[in-house]
Amino acid sequence: MPWFRKNKGDTPSANEVQLSRALQQTFRQYTAETEQQMQRDRDALDRGRIPEAAELRVKRTVNRELPWMSTLDIADLYLADEIRMTPLVQVTGSCYFQAATDMNGRLYLDSNYDAANLVHAYYRAKNDAVERMSQEASLAGAHAIVDAAFKFSRNQTVVECSVIGTAVQFEGVRPGKTPLVSPLSGEEFYKLLQVGWIPVNYCLGYHWHCMPVGYRTRSISSLWNFLNQELTPVVERFSDTRRYAIQQMVADARGGPRVDGFVGVSVKTEIEETELRIYAGYRGGYGAFNMMGNGITIDGSFYPFGNEGVAEVPAYNLEFFATGAGIARIGTGRLTKEALGTYLSSLN
Repeated sequence: MPWFRKNKGDTPSANEVQLSRALQQTFRQYTAETEQQMQRDRDALDRGRIPEAAELRVKRTVNRELPWMSTLDIADLYLADEIRMTPLVQVTGSCYFQAATDMNGRLYLDSNYDAANLVHAYYRAKNDAVERMSQEASLAGAHAIVDAAFKFSRNQTVVECSVIGTAVQFEGVRPGKTPLVSPLSGEEFYKLLQVGWIPVNYCLGYHWHCMPVGYRTRSISSLWNFLNQELTPVVERFSDTRRYAIQQMVADARGGPRVDGFVGVSVKTEIEETELRIYAGYRGGYGAFNMMGNGITIDGSFYPFGNEGVAEVPAYNLEFFATGAGIARIGTGRLTKEALGTYLSSLN
């Protein structure tokens, strides 16, 4: 067993060596998966299945060979018992997805200068992570996944979505075909059931747009402009980006059970300066662009094509990210076991 030493000349004493050997016997030694096992896991993921180790963990927990784990806190657990909602097993899902780029690692933009491939990557990462988590919950016979904590991150063009939640089961109710997914806490889940609402899924609204900058925007943001003035073109484009993201969020909600509204919505926005490469002969979706033989004019600013037929154009990247819990009204007052059973049966 290796030792950390304060000084290179230090050597472990006889007692330290004896302690080291004892620790090696006490702590479990973990070994990496074999190449064959890793290949089986890859094949399972390609088929839309979860790895063998995940299946084994869920089965052993449900069979009480392993203690169950939960993301619920003590107050959540108390309220879960009040509505006869039993935690079964902690479930997880994750996905890393690469957005398509050119040979230099740059994102492709469509005719409207939207990063459609990046938008697709976010939704694919989210949907695959949720699908893998739901498979674990279905294996346990769960009705729903509550307190699901989502984490999104992006490193250049690689999007990651990871989620962990608690699979639960309602007493005396037959499971639906697919478990409901809720990012709400156990307490929030409990309160919604008291007034006839039920959380049904987790919804994402995301859009990314690149806005080429012309004379009007550059003159407003110029160091020589001493007036208080709104960057109107940026506001207009950002409003469009937000609108597209919300439309995507509504479409995401319609991909599952009926959603009547969203709660717990959070929003994150980013605006950053960048540079856009526009190639000679390209026809974008901006009607104000004027392609000429030796360059391009954008809102009064002329950008010449270089030796490679590329114009370097200043731009803003506009990003809008929203998430929320989709909920449905399925009754009035406190939901009964019968009402829950009827609703879950209707989802099959």
